[in-house]
Amino acid sequence: MGKSFGGLWEHIVSFENLLAGYREAKKGKSTKPEVLLFGDRLEDRLFRIQGELCSGNWTPAPYREFLAVHSLKRRLVQAPAFCDRVVHHALVRVTQPFLERGWVHDSYACRVGKGTHRSVFRVKEFLHRAFREWGNVFVLQIDISKFFPSIHHETLMEMLERTFRETEVTDLFRTIITARNFTGRGLPIGALTSQTLANHYLSEADHFVKECLCRRFYVRYMDDMVILGESKRQLRQVLADIEWMLQTRLKLKLNPKTRIFPASCGVDFAGYRTWRTHILPRKRNVKAAKRRFKTVSRRYTRGDVDLEYALSRLASFIGYSRHCDCTKSADSVLRHLILRRRQK
Repeated sequence: MGKSFGGLWEHIVSFENLLAGYREAKKGKSTKPEVLLFGDRLEDRLFRIQGELCSGNWTPAPYREFLAVHSLKRRLVQAPAFCDRVVHHALVRVTQPFLERGWVHDSYACRVGKGTHRSVFRVKEFLHRAFREWGNVFVLQIDISKFFPSIHHETLMEMLERTFRETEVTDLFRTIITARNFTGRGLPIGALTSQTLANHYLSEADHFVKECLCRRFYVRYMDDMVILGESKRQLRQVLADIEWMLQTRLKLKLNPKTRIFPASCGVDFAGYRTWRTHILPRKRNVKAAKRRFKTVSRRYTRGDVDLEYALSRLASFIGYSRHCDCTKSADSVLRHLILRRRQK
């Protein structure tokens, strides 16, 4: 964790890297007006961004704010302008590989080759190994209260300054982190840099759990942590130690949803319910899928959406369900998808 890196700035601001950042930023958004406008004079716009970065005059545009519902939670999303997303992608492309060198293996968010499904499979693997080793297994599941809004800017900058030697790199991070935020806390949900930096922010907690507390069976997906233990008493002490570390070092508080429970109850984590022998879909995800398919069916009948839209919703559910044991749940959900046009 202590190694620092230099010589990255010229790669970040190179035209080739900015062009790659543009290509990544426009994926899935190529028909949006602001993306089309940016691409209309692409070279000129990239050279302008390059000049602003090199001179230290680059500043982010205001965020576009809106409320989004995810997993039945309403969240304020602050989406960067497309021109700023190009910079974010260019920065993350070069710096994340060096940040990841300090991350533990069992941190699964925002990493190529990791993700939600691998994190769930890892929990299942750890449950199997723990039951075989101990016979009786308990779970400590930690959730951090208001994680993104609580991230302390100066603590995060201290971590980044330990990793990157060039002031140009850390100054760019600071500009993005503090843009239009005068509270000294918080990262905007909706920016690529926020995901990477939030993951990096908790990397110290990962090392604390693995190396100081010697917890082998530990998995984290963003701010959701799972730790296995032999008894509730053992995990209560682990919880006290982690809570102390989070408060004193990272300025974070635990969500009251943090709890200790028998592994036989199943672990609700990263979108699934996991046991040592099988994985099931979350009940609320199944209910949400039923509501979604009813709505799609009504809209299709009225002619508000086409077949391609309906099939894309179906593909999304199939993609979710194929990673777990949900034949019964899938059957009950698919009954609500009836694609029939109204007769004229």
